[in-house]
Amino acid sequence: MTVDDVSAVLLGVTALRVFAPDVRKASRLLLRAGVRVGVSELLQNPGRPPVSAPPASSRDEEG
Repeated sequence: MTVDDVSAVLLGVTALRVFAPDVRKASRLLLRAGVRVGVSELLQNPGRPPVSAPPASSRDEEG
C-alpha cells in the first residue's frame, strides 16, 4: 500500500464523517416531505376508484 492509497482512504473516511450527517438529514427531510404530499393527496381525493388490472391479452387465452 502506497502513501497515495493511504491518503485516498483517509480522504474518503473524512468525507464520510463530514457529510454523512448532512446526507442523512436531507434524506429524512425529503422522505418526510414526500409522506406529507402523499397524505394530502389521499385526503383530497378520497373517492377515486382503485386502478383495475389491464385485461388479459388474447395470447394468454390461446395457450
